[in-house]
Amino acid sequence: MKLPKVPQRITPSFAFSMIERCLLDCLGTRQFGKKEIETVLAFFGSDPPECVYCGSYEVQRWDHLVPIKKGGETVLGNMVPACAHCDDSKRDSNFYEWMISGSESSLKNRGVKDINHRMAKIKSYVQHFGYTPRSLEDRLDKDDLEWLSIIRSRIQEIRKDIDELIKDYRTKTVNV
Repeated sequence: MKLPKVPQRITPSFAFSMIERCLLDCLGTRQFGKKEIETVLAFFGSDPPECVYCGSYEVQRWDHLVPIKKGGETVLGNMVPACAHCDDSKRDSNFYEWMISGSESSLKNRGVKDINHRMAKIKSYVQHFGYTPRSLEDRLDKDDLEWLSIIRSRIQEIRKDIDELIKDYRTKTVNV
């Protein structure tokens, strides 16, 4: 019997990257409900829905073409159906670069044959709905940007304190 993997430790780095993602997501537009989902599925025209990247029918997620960390928002024109493998592999990459990259999990290395057709369809989708990513500077006014800067500075101070606590604990307990 194969045992499950031991859970990985959640690091402060991971936790604070999630806080940053949360900030970016919450400070962006989120307009993606049932109507938008139906529109996306109609645009890509497969029943059952398939992953826009590889064609798998194991669609389990909605992926941001432009990642939240790079100014993407949860809106029509930026959301596409994806399988877990593609969503996890793409991560925060530009979809176009990831699809043709030589990375281990890229579509090219997984043997997907119609990559150029899939890229053209995705580009057509983005263009059809006129999606353009917006930076925080475009979304927030001067006062809100200043407030965000203060919050980020406080978060960095807390992170330093947490890192120091962990370092001290490990030194005392030799717990790695």
